[in-house]
Amino acid sequence: MDAWVGIDVAFAKRKRLPVSVCVWEGNRLIPRPVADRGAPVPPRGRGNAVALDREAIERFADETAAYLRELEMYFGVSIRRIGIDAPSDHKLNALKRRKAEEALDARGIRCFTTPSADEFAVIREKAQTHLRNGGAEFRLPHANQLWMLVGFALFERLRRDWECLEVFPQATMFMLDASAIHKSKPGGVAAQLKAIARVTGWPDPPNELLLKTAVHGPVHDGLDAYASAWIAALGVQHRIGLGMPPNDVIWVPCTGRAV
Repeated sequence: MDAWVGIDVAFAKRKRLPVSVCVWEGNRLIPRPVADRGAPVPPRGRGNAVALDREAIERFADETAAYLRELEMYFGVSIRRIGIDAPSDHKLNALKRRKAEEALDARGIRCFTTPSADEFAVIREKAQTHLRNGGAEFRLPHANQLWMLVGFALFERLRRDWECLEVFPQATMFMLDASAIHKSKPGGVAAQLKAIARVTGWPDPPNELLLKTAVHGPVHDGLDAYASAWIAALGVQHRIGLGMPPNDVIWVPCTGRAV
């Protein structure tokens, strides 16, 4: 049976990687209960300081690939495509923003700027100097961008075995007219889950607690992972690429909203 995967990239210390594995049952996209006791468990994050270590994040990516293979065996599925909620590549040096990020800007969708490879070299050195000088890890400079290094490693590794798409759940919710309340705000998860349930058929009726068995971690992570899996599960005729393919594009669903 074919399966579709969504990954909400996270690397916080001891946090399990939020992963959703889904199958189509008729017109309903049903997640497998990956958080059930007895199912394989995803790798844990190591924190921002470790994200500076290329070998460490490459091992994390290898562990993620091995975990996905374990899920295929456990649930008797074959993964066809993966949606990853992270930038797939660095910004080109000549650009102020990636083309995909400019496309989001034009629609009023906010996101962090992805640095170029040269800019990340400077960021790495700045962060490593901070640590060498005894600076606290929770005060690392550019902490809101270091997780992107993990995303790059995941794309590089997982693309060897599967087709991978860059996705951005906030943009997905924008296309579903469900981005007015951010998922971090009261009522945000409920509103967004209701919107995605209308197009995926799951859950019916919408119930946030069901996300707890579908994905490891908080319900807002589960929502993002499931939304990412949905984009992966859509055929090319049902999704639109914002940006410049192949590595500077964010995929969103086709809807009635103009893009």
